[in-house]
Amino acid sequence: MKAPSLPSLLACLCLVPHFGQTADLIREGEPRCAIVTADAPSPAAKGGARLLAAQLERITGHKALLVPESALTELSVTDGVVSARYRSLQPETFLLVGESQLAARLGVTASGLERGAIRLRTVGNALTLLGADEATPTDPMGSRHAVVAFLEEVVGMRYLWPGDLGLVVPQVTTLALPDLDRTYTPPIIQRKIRWSSRNDRMDAGLAYLGLTPQDYDTRFAAATGRTAGLPDWLEWQRLGGSLELAGGHSFGDTWEKYHREHPEWFAMQPNGSRDLSQLTPERSRLCKSNPGLIEALARDKIAELNRTGAKSISLSPNDGGRATFCVCDACRALDPPEGRPITLTDYTATPPRDYEAVSLTDRMVWFWNRLAERITAEKPDTWFVAYAYSAYKAPPVREKLHPRIAVAFVGIDYGNDAARAQARADWEAWLKMAGKLYWRPNLLLYGRREGVPAVFVHKLAEDLNHFGSHSLLGTDFDSIMHHWATEGLNYYALSRLLWDPSLSAGAIVDDYCRSGFGPAADPVKAWFARIEALTDGVAASGSPKLEPYTAAVCAELNGLLDEADRLAAGDDPVRRRIAFLRTGIEFAAVQARTHAHEAAYRDRKADPAVDAAFRADLEAKFQLMRQIFREQPLAVNTPMIAWGSEGIFRKFGWSGAKSLPTDRWDADEEGRVVPPPVGK
Repeated sequence: MKAPSLPSLLACLCLVPHFGQTADLIREGEPRCAIVTADAPSPAAKGGARLLAAQLERITGHKALLVPESALTELSVTDGVVSARYRSLQPETFLLVGESQLAARLGVTASGLERGAIRLRTVGNALTLLGADEATPTDPMGSRHAVVAFLEEVVGMRYLWPGDLGLVVPQVTTLALPDLDRTYTPPIIQRKIRWSSRNDRMDAGLAYLGLTPQDYDTRFAAATGRTAGLPDWLEWQRLGGSLELAGGHSFGDTWEKYHREHPEWFAMQPNGSRDLSQLTPERSRLCKSNPGLIEALARDKIAELNRTGAKSISLSPNDGGRATFCVCDACRALDPPEGRPITLTDYTATPPRDYEAVSLTDRMVWFWNRLAERITAEKPDTWFVAYAYSAYKAPPVREKLHPRIAVAFVGIDYGNDAARAQARADWEAWLKMAGKLYWRPNLLLYGRREGVPAVFVHKLAEDLNHFGSHSLLGTDFDSIMHHWATEGLNYYALSRLLWDPSLSAGAIVDDYCRSGFGPAADPVKAWFARIEALTDGVAASGSPKLEPYTAAVCAELNGLLDEADRLAAGDDPVRRRIAFLRTGIEFAAVQARTHAHEAAYRDRKADPAVDAAFRADLEAKFQLMRQIFREQPLAVNTPMIAWGSEGIFRKFGWSGAKSLPTDRWDADEEGRVVPPPVGK
């Protein structure tokens, strides 16, 4: 059953009479309800009840009554109407979270609910909000999902991005008990979006900015609301569920374990060597035709299954790196000549050179099948996960997948329309041959390195509308990079589509702009539409992602935000959200200028005036990146950008913090520039 939209839901609300008057949850700014759980609630019900109480307190400014059902006295149920006391209080209405004896007395249980499903049902003066919870361990958070549905669809809350600014809290003085009776099961079993956290790449970016990992941890925790007890954004969006399939790149320790005794097990490089010690050995390539290697890896995987008791295991090869795939005669014989043409890079050459090959998928499938056959001989119930990715993303030409291989499809690129069309066709082909198929794209990495603004919600909706009706079991998106001012609408729209893949992009954008920007909704919507048009233009033309963000275009975008700000006069939260969005365009403008200079003068030869302007832009961008980190760290993730794109400026003699005297960029704890010492 499709979840109704907010307008359609509100249209069906009716007031429930209670002793001759309206039964209210909130009246004149004060809670009139009690939140009730079982004495030993499920984790989902316990967390959902606390979430509900916290948000009602946030709305009203008053503590909401949260009690276990055994704490109620003088409890009776007459004609579906609950009457009870808690100490000196007599609640007017009841919100029952999770299964309980009281909910059962009202005839409401989780009977028949599937994993992740929600049930919202009003009986008399009580509203039950529950799910199957622990009875469906692959998605046990139904009761919490039901609470979020209530907070959004009845109360009108939204969580646009993490932190206080992104949490939309409507001004509610009176809220009647709604008359609801609906059940909804999310059709996508696994709704996973990865959440990037600080790592060695981020630490390198922090060093570029003259910051420390501790600076990031402190700022990020405060910005996301962890230190203020705000809800978790991923949990609010009802992500979760599990296919119980262990994906990921799986042979990272093979070089260290085996290269001394068995160098022949590793990929022959185009220069004839199998020595990968200088070519990212932790991402080593393997000689997949070697039977001794297959037997050793199978033994390793069987030992892992015995040790962990896991139901599935990954067979996907290592990611990326400077070692190329094996070019020995036995491996190349596994590649059908009629396979899709691809280009690979030989890093043993100086300089590295590209060379033509054909898709390596048949080689991979042959290798996966041999491992699956060997492992299932001892562990017959094991599922295997393999990636359709990189040089092996095209469907196989002649090999057939082992029936217990699940495929994680990594395809689809919103930076290239032709590649997207090819990937959609590949999905259909993989669907016909894989035992299970789920989507593991890198779509959210679009602006990871440069922080370029991007909106692709219509393409997201088209693909999830399609995949959701064509056997999509689950997702594993890599990753939310915390560019919330430039890509936050994508993150938000994706989370909505994973809960309900039948939603339209237009409905999601309309709701986002209306709920978050109120009187300024129209120019904000136009702002997003303009960025989406620019993103689509890049995908159609293949031009660099930053190229469209000229001074004229950035001025146009800022003009739309100026109009939004004018319409939002007097509405401080909306004006602050508009300022948050503007941060992304301010950064894009200077980022585009510096990268355009690098593209134009890669030989480092420019006249002195151009070079001086470029140096000024680099310094201004450095200062802006530090300012964004201090004031709006979720707007654009400047440490990630510092790692991802700023290294290209080293050839111009620029290395971030190392390129400026301390007095040029140092600041106090409030972010104010510290003046240089007298006489310096």
